[in-house]
Amino acid sequence: MTDNLLGLLVVIPLATAVASVALIRHRIPQRVLGLVSFGSMLVLALGWLSEIRDGDVLVSQMGGWPAPYGITLVFDSLSGLLLCAGLVVALGCYVHSFSMLDPVTERRYFHPLIQLLIVGVNQCFLTGDLFNLFVGFEIMLMASYGLLVIGGSRRQLGQAYKYLILNLIASTVFVVCAGLVYGMFGTLNLADLARIVDARVASGEGLPPGFVGVSVLLLFVFGAKGAFFPLWFWLPDTYHTCPVPVAALFSGLLTKVGVYAVARTFPLIFAVGEARDVVTPLLLVSAAVTMLLGVLGAVSQNNVRRILAVHVISQVGYMVFGLALMTTAGLAGALYYMVQHMVVKSSLFLCCGVMERHAGSDDLDRLGGLLKRDRFLGVAFFVAAMSLVGLPPLSGFFGKLVLVREGWADHWWLSVVALLTGLLTLVSMLKIWTKGFWLPPAEQAPPAPGRDGDTGSGDLRGAYAGIGFLVVVAVLIGLAAEPIYEIAFHAGEQLTDPSAYIRAVDPHGLIAAGGATGGGG
Repeated sequence: MTDNLLGLLVVIPLATAVASVALIRHRIPQRVLGLVSFGSMLVLALGWLSEIRDGDVLVSQMGGWPAPYGITLVFDSLSGLLLCAGLVVALGCYVHSFSMLDPVTERRYFHPLIQLLIVGVNQCFLTGDLFNLFVGFEIMLMASYGLLVIGGSRRQLGQAYKYLILNLIASTVFVVCAGLVYGMFGTLNLADLARIVDARVASGEGLPPGFVGVSVLLLFVFGAKGAFFPLWFWLPDTYHTCPVPVAALFSGLLTKVGVYAVARTFPLIFAVGEARDVVTPLLLVSAAVTMLLGVLGAVSQNNVRRILAVHVISQVGYMVFGLALMTTAGLAGALYYMVQHMVVKSSLFLCCGVMERHAGSDDLDRLGGLLKRDRFLGVAFFVAAMSLVGLPPLSGFFGKLVLVREGWADHWWLSVVALLTGLLTLVSMLKIWTKGFWLPPAEQAPPAPGRDGDTGSGDLRGAYAGIGFLVVVAVLIGLAAEPIYEIAFHAGEQLTDPSAYIRAVDPHGLIAAGGATGGGG
């Protein structure tokens, strides 16, 4: 199916970013423009997702150039679910920022940068070739560098330096790998690569020398961006220093793009044939250690932001668990879990921002009594926390159930680690709930936290609206688990059997007839 309007998901935020620069000193017009941008993209994405809920694939060939010669945009079950979840997160965090972000910080190109971040994220989710996946990564990362230091404090700059260096190394390796892949196959189009790799393995011809090495290097690249073990060290301090709306947006989007890149490319291309025997054990070990060490790190922390940041790592482990299984149900479970985690984790960070506003700190030794002061916040945090834990019938339960059940037959030890991680997640969430909301306050604190970029207006209506929106969506994801999982299952089928994906990208058979001649760059 062809829909040439797919490019709007990149054009709308790009045009909004340019317009926001022109309105840089006018906060209200920028806010209205941003809301229109996110709202229109969400409506478009939900409309297209309803069209492809039975496993169809929407494709747009930029400039009318057919695959594999031109740039291909693909909206399938995998990209559709993640685009909708990402835009929900972006909208909730954006509304929340109206109350929580300092006006001076907001005027430091916050609005253009957040739109450019969405340009990169949307392009990553939509692109059908490896080179433009790299381009999407770089747009997203350049915007994230600006958002990370938008408060301008010494602490932010120090952590941004570590984040910048790691991503520059990963991006360099990525572009080198893309060049090696082009040298091996003469194409960077994902459908073309999937066809060539599958044909060479099926015929017994084998894959080119060095292919396994390139697969491992790409796993390093995507693992660094997704915070897989042992490449997670940049994340906890980075999320701890930036303003809460930015931290919430990062927690919902950035690591998921890395996980998405593995889900999109490895079952189709880079974990096929002899590469699978190397990549799969790496993913299995990484999943176990990411889950277990991540949650142990969260339990040991005493600051709400650090607990939530380290939990991003442990929950990424569940997603890697599903990817490592390389089965239809495993990939579907990972996708469903990723979608709900994007919404739930962002809502918890937004709750943390209001907790800091009330108590003046996110240190659990200085919190307490928040349930009496703010019942809405207490209920919202509890619902989101139990969703993260996986308490039925909330959204986290179904994703964990699918992953544990699918992994039990061949990798029972990994399922046990997943269950233990869930138990320790409950411990850490109850720690926040008990000390922050249930127990009486330990000491009096000033009402404003004084954290970089987080001294917004006293009116918390925007903050409550953002939290309420994301928590309601999280509950709906749990209640609508069956239809959402059905779409996720179609994504798993398309990843394990790329024939439908290839037919949609190349309906006229040019790839099969013309061989590996496209560039996609």
